[in-house]
Amino acid sequence: MIQTIPQVKQIRYLEGACFLPDVSSDILLRIEEKDPRLVDLASRLFPGQSVVCEQLEGVKGYTFSIQGLNGTELLRELRLEDQREGYVLRMENASVTIAAAKAAGLFYGIQTLRQIMDNHDSIPAAVITDWPDVGLRCMNFDLRQTFSKPEKLLAYIAEFAKFKVNGLLIEYEDKLPYERYQQVCHPNFAFSREQFEMLKETAKNNFIEIIPLQQSFGHLDYVLRYDAFKWLREIESSTGELCPSRPESYELATGLLDEMIAMHPDSRYIHLGCDEVYSLCECETCRDTYQGAREKTFIAFVNWLIAYAAGKGKTPIIWHDMLKKCSEEDLKLLDKRAAVMIWIYNGRNIDSDVSRLTATFRNAGFEVMGAPAVRCFDDQEHQNYPVVASRIDNVLQWSQMSGKLGIDCVVATNWSTSFSFGLPYGIFETTWYLMALFADVHWNREADTRRFVDRFLKLFHGVDQETAKNKLGNYLNEDYYLIIGSLLDEVVKNKDVAELIGIMNAFEHSSDRMRTIHKYLYRWELFPGDEAEWQSLLSYYQRNTAGRTKVRPQMSAILRHFQPEEMADHFVMSRFYLHDYLEKNVYSKMGLSLA
Repeated sequence: MIQTIPQVKQIRYLEGACFLPDVSSDILLRIEEKDPRLVDLASRLFPGQSVVCEQLEGVKGYTFSIQGLNGTELLRELRLEDQREGYVLRMENASVTIAAAKAAGLFYGIQTLRQIMDNHDSIPAAVITDWPDVGLRCMNFDLRQTFSKPEKLLAYIAEFAKFKVNGLLIEYEDKLPYERYQQVCHPNFAFSREQFEMLKETAKNNFIEIIPLQQSFGHLDYVLRYDAFKWLREIESSTGELCPSRPESYELATGLLDEMIAMHPDSRYIHLGCDEVYSLCECETCRDTYQGAREKTFIAFVNWLIAYAAGKGKTPIIWHDMLKKCSEEDLKLLDKRAAVMIWIYNGRNIDSDVSRLTATFRNAGFEVMGAPAVRCFDDQEHQNYPVVASRIDNVLQWSQMSGKLGIDCVVATNWSTSFSFGLPYGIFETTWYLMALFADVHWNREADTRRFVDRFLKLFHGVDQETAKNKLGNYLNEDYYLIIGSLLDEVVKNKDVAELIGIMNAFEHSSDRMRTIHKYLYRWELFPGDEAEWQSLLSYYQRNTAGRTKVRPQMSAILRHFQPEEMADHFVMSRFYLHDYLEKNVYSKMGLSLA
């Protein structure tokens, strides 16, 4: 049985010999239009084999073959001409042929072939017909808090392509190499211009469209923290929100947008953010100007932003949440050149909530996009990896809703924190499991996800189902983050990710799960001087402290593998600061010690 992520749409097994590719033969590419990305992919994924590329006049479509059939005939026979990203793959004996109507389809067909060859010892002869259900399937880089080394980000873009992801929403914040606003660039972690251009080039080479996100109303803490701009806050305590009544606020917002747009000339979209603007109409000027009408205040400022972005040739996107309370009359005032992206991350009512909102926004004349989350607040700000049950449920509900409502752009939001001054969530590499699930069901809504964990263990970690079953017994999709640390000896691929999650689990056991000392201290207030109470507290303290002492250097080392050193240290401090504080100011003064 052939397994892939995403699961292919149609597969027909052929009688006869298994597929055993002839790796000594040339790879022949026949292409309708020149596209060096296809030659590059074939060369990278099949090193050691020569790639011959032919551009034949009058020949439509794109084909890849190793001792293969006439790909053009295969394409015509299976009627995939109208699928830009669809492909047909036929493999039997020593030959393989992939045919697609467009370059992107051939790109994904080659990715499927490589995934099959890398993960199956015996490959049955088969014909695969495959195409996506969602047109724009996006991952998300949130660079506001701790994030991966630049070279890791480039590698992850190529990984996204293996999962047939074709879009990437990037919130750069102070990591963008601004020129006019250089003072807001992070002094240590802003991309160099060379790194930034390499990021864009890598995305383009992997058929991934970047959607840049430039916050332009709220969530501007990283700008409004500076003396030069803080006077533009709506009120002093709203450290990230602009006052829409000041002309200088519009000048700042459009200035930031101007740089973002100029640095992304190939991007169709620009995301304006505009979510969670909580302090609307709290300053005296706004109350006087807009008579305290929060929704009208919001729409007036956002309309200026939409007009500016549209005037630069981009389709602006805004988050939906500030529009939820708008009346039909209010929505009529909003510029229809914007797309509205609905983000709903929790609850069992995605169907009713998204259906209602989609109808409201479409009736008002807006394109609607969707956004589940593979990592978000989840009422657990101190999370070290995603809250998996909530995230699986959210991704699966959104997959069905995008089909029911015809939403053709869906983003797997992957937040690193709640806001610029917030606590970092678990790091990006802990989210591969849920990103893969998102890719699976937004390419193929009918994918069988009942045992998705087994497919992921096999394809991402190289652990087959029988091995996992023998080691673990019973387990479910929701158990991935609890079981992967127990499979380290069996993991042969992406072992660093498995080690990371295992270390985060060990930290949680010693800091928050297993009779942790800070939760039991109150008993010493109730029973001061009681010998049995003291022995119990001392036992908990010693066990917790020994566990944290062991895991701290492990966490630091694995984080430095993924992140710049200073960022890794930031994350470690965020997890150990409370315990260090209690050690210095409480435990030691009580007389608790490891001795």
